[in-house]
This record gives sequence, C-alpha cells and structure tokens, in this order.
Amino acid sequence: MTVQPSSIPISVNYTSRDYYSLRDDLITRVKDRLPNWAGTDEADFAVALIEAFAYLGDLIAYYVDRNANENSIYTATQRNSLLNIAQTYGYIPAGYRQSYVELTFTNSSTSDVTIPAGTVVSGQVVTNDVVQPVYFTTVADATVPASSSDTVGAEEGQTVQQVSATADPTYGELIGTSDGSPSLSFVLGNNPVVDGTVNVYVQDGDVYTKWTQVQHLIDYGPLDLVYTVSYDEYNNVYVNFGDGVAGAIPVIYSSVRATYIVGGGVLGNVSTNLLDTLVSVPGLSESQLTALQGIISVTNNIVAVGGSDPESNDQIRYSAPLTLRASNRAVTLQDFNNLATTVSGVGIANAVASTWSSVTIYIAPTRNVNDPDPQPGLDSNGNPTPEYNSLASGVTTFLSDKTLIGTTITVQPPTYVDTIVTVSYTKKPQYTTAETELALKTTIISTFGYTNLTFQQTITPQNIEYYLNQLPQIQNAQITALSRYGGSGLNTLTGAANEIFRFQESNINVGS
Repeated sequence: MTVQPSSIPISVNYTSRDYYSLRDDLITRVKDRLPNWAGTDEADFAVALIEAFAYLGDLIAYYVDRNANENSIYTATQRNSLLNIAQTYGYIPAGYRQSYVELTFTNSSTSDVTIPAGTVVSGQVVTNDVVQPVYFTTVADATVPASSSDTVGAEEGQTVQQVSATADPTYGELIGTSDGSPSLSFVLGNNPVVDGTVNVYVQDGDVYTKWTQVQHLIDYGPLDLVYTVSYDEYNNVYVNFGDGVAGAIPVIYSSVRATYIVGGGVLGNVSTNLLDTLVSVPGLSESQLTALQGIISVTNNIVAVGGSDPESNDQIRYSAPLTLRASNRAVTLQDFNNLATTVSGVGIANAVASTWSSVTIYIAPTRNVNDPDPQPGLDSNGNPTPEYNSLASGVTTFLSDKTLIGTTITVQPPTYVDTIVTVSYTKKPQYTTAETELALKTTIISTFGYTNLTFQQTITPQNIEYYLNQLPQIQNAQITALSRYGGSGLNTLTGAANEIFRFQESNINVGS
C-alpha cells in the first residue's frame, strides 16, 4: 500500500532540540503517516530507529550550541576558547604571580656568617590533604652576626637552572632546536612559571643572543629578534617566534634556551614559621651546606603575601574587551584605565587628572576570590611590595608609546580603607545562630571582597542589605552601622580616587 504525502505543509518545531522532544516529534510525524501504528512498543524496530535519530539530533544540537557559545567571550566555558578569544583581542591574561616574605636567619656560632642572595629555603604546605614543598629564594645578602639574627627578603620560586636537567648555568633550559620553519613554538619544560620572568636566548654560533619579549609579533619586521609568550588551558607556557615577515625566524639548527622562575601561585602564601629548611646556598658544596645547616636556622616570622594563580575565566571575560575599547591609545581617562588593566598582573586601575599633561594612575594587582592577602600590593607596614613595583614599572613602560606627546604618567599604589559594619537580623527558626551569623559574615566578605571592589567606589547600606536578605537563613537583615574604621554611624561610603574599601571579618559585628 502506498501512502500519499500530505498536501498540508509540514510545520517544524525548531525548539525541539533535546532527545525526548525530538523522539516525540518523530513518533508524532510517523503516526501522521501511519495512523494504525502505536509507536509505544520499545521492542519495535521502528521505535529503535527513531530513538537513534533522536539521539543523533540531540548530539548535533549540543555541538551546534557549544560551537556558538565557545565563539563568544561572554558565553564560552572552555578556558582554551577564552584564551584564544583574548588573544584575538590583543589581551594576555596574567599567569602565576610569586609571593614575597621576610626570612629570619639565626646564627648559633661564634663567627659572623654571610648568606648570599640566591639562597633557597623551603617548607611543606598541606593542600587538600596533599603535602607539597614550597621554595623561596633570597633577593639580597644577609650578614648574620655571631649569636644573632638578620632578616632578608625572599621571593617564592627557584630559577630553572636549579630544577632542570637540561639547564645551562647562564642561558637556562634547552627548550628546543630551530628547524628554520616559520612560527616556531616551544613549551617550557617546567610548570608553574612565574609570570614575567621568561628570558629567551638563541644560539648564534658559539654564543647565545638574548631576544626581546614583545606583546604582538605583527608590530615587528623580519629582522627583529623578538618573541611572544602564551599560555594554554593547562597553564603551560609557550615561547613563540615570528614567521620571517613579522619577527625573525631563529637560524636553522640553532639551540633555543630560556631562563625563568619555577613557582608562584596561592600555594606560596604560606603562614608563619613554615619555611625552616636551607635547601641550597650559591657556591657551597653539599658537605659545606650540611655544615652550614648545623649553625644557621631559618624561619619566616610573617605571612607570605602576593602569590596568585592565573586569571580566572571571569577575570578574562571582564578584562579582555577593555583592550579593544582603548584601541591601543590613551586619550581619555577611561583609556588609561583600560590599558593599565591589560598589563599582566594588574587587576584594578583608576586614572585621574586635573590637566591632560599630567595623569596619575592608581593600580592594584590581580587576586583570586579566596586569596587571603589583606592588602594586595602592600606589605604589613603599608609599603609597596616588589610585586607592586614590578607592576608599576610595567604599566609605565606599556603606556609610554600610547599617550599624547607631553603627557606625564605617574603610577601610584592603592590606599586600603577598613570598614566597620554592624548587622541586626532575624533568622528563620530552622537555622542555628552560629550558621546564620557565619553566612552573614561570609556573604559580606565575598560579595564586597577585593575582586568585586574598585577605586573610588560608593557603597550604601542598602547595597549590603540586598545581598544579606537573599540568604536562606535570613528572615530580615538590616545594616545599623556602616562607616570607615574609627568612625561611627550609618553612612554611605564613598572612596577617594586612590582608595579601595576593605571588609574584614574582625570588623563585622552581627547580632539578632
């Protein structure tokens, strides 16, 4: 029996994209042609065939959606997609940043001892029940008097010469050999790598020539000895060379080496008295090191701060588009803000000026949501850290060729302003007082934490109440006091151009 096609145009429901909707639509379509067919028997071959088509349709719809999502920086979920899109914007996300600490060396002998710069000290950190070593390297000599102590600064991480079997004492790790082809790319052998510490040397006969890291190869010619650095979704670091048109190609068969610091990240934000082992001292043999360990002890009397992991996906979504908006030139104050935040490691920026010829930019470093650093970029005494100084230098250099002739740029550190918050609440009966008050404090700290704040921000009591009243434990919450530290009353907080508000648990008072 031949069934004639219906003369009625087929109406397709394009919203049916999942397995069950497609299955139901296909069964309905077949039943329109074969009214006596029930389509309810799972053992029916026709039903099995329809289910196979529905499964395939669901799969195709999934990949169509994913493909569309992954092509927009605002909807992409895969980190590799975000990194690729950011690259097309000309934005380079920040990688691992190293923490800083002061080490105290104590000498138990009767003679003065000098601990040279480059000495490595370690400790053990427990993260998610896993014990991991963390290493710090001193940045200056420490002269430790007999039966006394001396303090010196140290940065988290070790040079690649200390950890790589293929490293040269001067030119670092062998990362590859040029085959003369365009657009060569070599991955560094160790991970994590401290952002901004990569230096590349290419063999030139019997010597090595240092090449220059740049942001975009396309800005350079075929003879320029330049390279770029990029990251993949696993935070591996790649060194990329030109194609002979934009940037030179390393001569065929020439070795390529790199020096860099291995380390960085929040792992390095260690607590006090954790760094207690001398690992290596420049110029000392193993036996000499053992002897030194018998008379020199080391510890950190303060918490290490400044370490941060690579930018999160949300941070990339926010920062990358700012590069396009500034069009690589700084004219308006917003241009200065946008360009400053594209410098690797800069999280917040605020440009102010009373005249076009003198612009002051306040900057603060990037941090992850759960970072414990109370004042990023500043030490416990409120002085700029080496991390901040490096960022300030980077911002100044980056903006130097993007500003109007005659414009002077001054980069300044932030001022952190402690706040006092008092909350009066009524909880729902099924929740305990302890868990309710913990939820209130946690919400304030997370919602108004460092990653959500800006310079010159205005915060009202109503802002805070809105988020507190969304909590499942809360029947009603009211802010009864909001002020700067040392003040009182219920106020709207408005920061100055250089100020960032800081919410700490010790300054949050909660009572029912």
